[in-house]
Amino acid sequence: MKRLAYLLLGIGIALCLLPIPLILWASRFAQNHGCRLDEAGIYPCVVGGTDWGSTLAAASFSGWLLILTLPLAGLLALALLALFAIDMFLRWRRR
Repeated sequence: MKRLAYLLLGIGIALCLLPIPLILWASRFAQNHGCRLDEAGIYPCVVGGTDWGSTLAAASFSGWLLILTLPLAGLLALALLALFAIDMFLRWRRR
């Protein structure tokens, strides 16, 4: 049961931090291909015959999700730390 709790908290933290690699990918992709990327709108970015503009805009806009997910990741990290501390205390207590 403890392993499941650790796993679920870890997955929750990873999901909360997912917008960070999306933002980094979008900015790197746009920079490497000479595309314009900002929150003001969707700009065409044709690479290899495919327009990546809307995908880049969506990935860039996901950065605003960090306003909600970053505090949630902090709370999940505190819960993970508390669970770990309780687990260590109980192991110490048994010895």
